[in-house]
Order: sequence, then structure tokens, then C-alpha cells
Amino acid sequence: MLLIFDWDGTLADSREHIVAAMQAAITTLELPTQTDNRCAQMIGLGLQETALQLFPHFYNNGFDEQDGLNQSGLEQFSTSYSSHFTHLKQQYGPTQFFPGAIDTLEQLKAQGHLLAVATGKSRRGLDRALAADNLMDLFIATRAADETASKPNPLMLEALLNETRMPAEQAVMIGDTSYDMQMAANIDMQRIAVSYGVHEVSVLEQYAPSLVIDRMEQLLEWPALV
Repeated sequence: MLLIFDWDGTLADSREHIVAAMQAAITTLELPTQTDNRCAQMIGLGLQETALQLFPHFYNNGFDEQDGLNQSGLEQFSTSYSSHFTHLKQQYGPTQFFPGAIDTLEQLKAQGHLLAVATGKSRRGLDRALAADNLMDLFIATRAADETASKPNPLMLEALLNETRMPAEQAVMIGDTSYDMQMAANIDMQRIAVSYGVHEVSVLEQYAPSLVIDRMEQLLEWPALV
């Protein structure tokens, strides 16, 4: 089976780092204040989609009060976020993975399953994370939001299916947000929700996941993979 994993909030415990970078970008661009929780709810979307959700009707440095963010404003937000995320890397250190995440991935691959990543991160950010932890060979394919389309558009899932030549019925999306669940539901792909990410289980359950797990190791007990 092809197992497609979200990155932030599912494999990587990166909420604080991402929120800090968002807040720094907001401050730098002198945008309206957002709560940490509101920023966290955006995790999983691409950077430009995050900006559109946070500031749909604001004018300043490329933002238009009537039409929302124009392209210049979107690019400014993305660039500022990326710069702050990289700068804050020294403060937050190496990627912190959720307990059991990497061990579970290695066991799944050893059992013959194919592993992939579908993430709201940029391609540059994902490649940097994979290289830093020497995980490039763990995944057969990866897709980032800036090279396909942001979740919940299923384009990145379709690209992964095409690359791996796997039908949707032999694949499953594992994620922590409604964006992950809706993306998979859009193409009738099975989905598994994790309870420890940024969106509440009650929200995830609206998309009828096949399973809700509290620990990554529980994937190894899912009958479809045994």
C-alpha cells in the first residue's frame, strides 16, 4: 500500500516553530494581530493560502481592502515567513519528530509499503528537512504546496499516485488537519487522522477517517496493513 503522510503536525512536532515564524512575518509586514491559535489553524496550507485566510481584506504593502491580498502581498508574506523560519531554526534546533514516528516509518517500509509525503511546506523547506535528518531515502515520492496546489485541492495526491503508479484505492492519507482529510476525501482515498495535531478530532471525524490514532505506532496494528 502507498502511505502518504502529512509532515508538520503529523510526523514533525513543529507547531511552535511555525507559529513563531508566522507571527514574526506578521510583525515585519505590520499586519493586523493574529492569535497564536489562529495561526496554528493554518498549518498544513501553503504559505500564500495561509496569508489569504489570515488577511482576506486588508490594505498595506500589496494588500487590497476590497479584493484581499494581491500577488505582491502574497509573495511578501511567503518570503518573510521563510526568512523568519530559517532564522528561528537556530532557536528551535533540529526537527522534533513525534514519539515513534520515524521508527514506525522504518517498520512500514521494511514490510514493503511505499511511503510518500504531501505537505504544505515549500519544496525548499521540505528538502531541507529531509536532508537534515537523512530521510531522503525513506520516501518514494514527495510533493510540496508550491509545486502543485495547496490542500485541500487533491492535486498533490494525484501527482503522487501518478508517480508511484498506484490507484487511489491502494493508498491512504495520514494527517492531522481537516485539509488533509478533505483532500483525500475529494478523490475517495482512504484517510487516517492523528489526534495529536492542530485540528480537533471532532473536526477530523467529519471527514469519516478509516481510523483515528493517538500514536504513530498504532498504524502498525491497522488491519489493512497487517
